[in-house]
This record gives sequence, structure tokens and C-alpha cells, in this order.
Amino acid sequence: MKIKVNDIRVNYRTQGEGEYLVLIHGAGDNLEAWFGQLASFARSFRVLTYDLRGHGKTDLGHQEYSQDLWADDLYMLLKALNIRQASILGYSMGGGIAATFTLKHPQMVKALILSNAAGAVPLSEQAMKEMDEGRRAQLEALERDGMRGVWKLRRTIAFRPGFADENPALVEHYKRILLLNEPDGYRRVMKALAQPTSADFAKLACPTLIIAGEYDILLVPDAARLLQQRIPGSQLKILRTGHASPIEAPDEYNKAVLEFLSKIGG
Repeated sequence: MKIKVNDIRVNYRTQGEGEYLVLIHGAGDNLEAWFGQLASFARSFRVLTYDLRGHGKTDLGHQEYSQDLWADDLYMLLKALNIRQASILGYSMGGGIAATFTLKHPQMVKALILSNAAGAVPLSEQAMKEMDEGRRAQLEALERDGMRGVWKLRRTIAFRPGFADENPALVEHYKRILLLNEPDGYRRVMKALAQPTSADFAKLACPTLIIAGEYDILLVPDAARLLQQRIPGSQLKILRTGHASPIEAPDEYNKAVLEFLSKIGG
């Protein structure tokens, strides 16, 4: 379904019954990327998934992308759907959006899950240089071969070593999801990611779970531990995955999320 909010039409879906759980996908993904989570989460929650501006079937819009703009889109979407409070799960780039939204509208967030939240911890000069080089490489691949070129690069950083070769059908399915995105949208997303997050994670006050991958090269385990130290009272779960934890280990991932949320009071 689509709904007009904040000057664009946002593509969204809801599934299940109960309190709301909002899932925010990462850069280059879209709502289809939650295929390993929906059935499990919808048994306990009313799950809202949506395509971020610049992804999937949501309009690209005309504004310059930023985490603040994506957070404002989410606020307007929840207002339009008359959702007053929800638990929020943000994956990868979605983690920064989730944190930004939570800091802007703390009364609307019951609990927060930051999953493989790339960019959540300040990077060293060398790490920032490597990230910039990676973005430039993706943009060059995008110009040469479109989203298929982007996929060839992302495949090498998304998963733990050996996973893609061991699970070709699953990885091919994930590839098809990425290819649903418009090249111009992805180009604008990469430009936005060149700017560091403005969210001060140390000011997050709601119950927070951090999920990281043992082999994640974007939120390495040491950075995840540092993030846990920065967020008062937060919990940390490290899975034996690369960056794409919800894709690689859906059972363990879903269990960690649902156990965390089950302990949050009303």
C-alpha cells in the first residue's frame, strides 16, 4: 500500500496483531529484505515495514537525503497511520535513522533495536578513508553496470566468509531484492552516507538492544561493545554472521529480538 506523507508516497505493509514493531531496512534494501523476520515477528506484534525514500516502491522525492529527512518521513508515516508508540528496529543505515527518530520523538519509542548499525561509532581516520573508498567504488560500479554492479561489490562485504557459497539460493534471493531499487535513488543514498550521523547515541534513554555480527566489517564487534558502553543500560548480542545478520541467521536474530522485547514492560 502507499500513503502520501512528507511530500512523497511511501510504500508500506502491516502484518500481525498487537503492539507495533517498525522495521527500518538498510541502504540498498527495501521492505522485501525482512523475509526472514516477518512471519516470526507477526506472531507477537503488528509489524510495519516500509520502503525508505530512495528505495523500493517509495517515491524518490526531490529533497537531498539525510538521516534527519528519513527520520521525519518515519514520523509523518506513523502520524498518518495513527501509531502513537512502537518498538523500532533499524538495520545498518536504518540503525542511524532509528536512533535519530528516537532522539527526536522519545515518547513514541517503547524500545529500540540497533542492528549492525554502521556509522554508529566514530571511525578512525583510516576507517573513514576506507568507507569513502568503498562508497566511491559502489558509485563507479553503479555508473558502469547499474544495480548489478553494486551487487557484485556488496556481496563481498555483506556476509561472513563462505556464507554466500554455502547458501547460493538465499543469496540469489537477496540479490533480487537489491535489484528492485532505482539506480538514481541508490546514488542519492550513497551521497547521504558520506555525511556522518548527527545522532548522539549516548542520549538514548529507552531500552536498547544492539545486534552485531562477529564477522561484520562495518560494525565490528569491538565497535559494538563501545556502542553498548555509550548507551546507558543497553544490551549487546553478537551473532556468528557478517553484516547481514537478519539474512544470515534469521532464527538466532529473531530469537534475540523477541526475547528482548518480551522483557519490556507496558
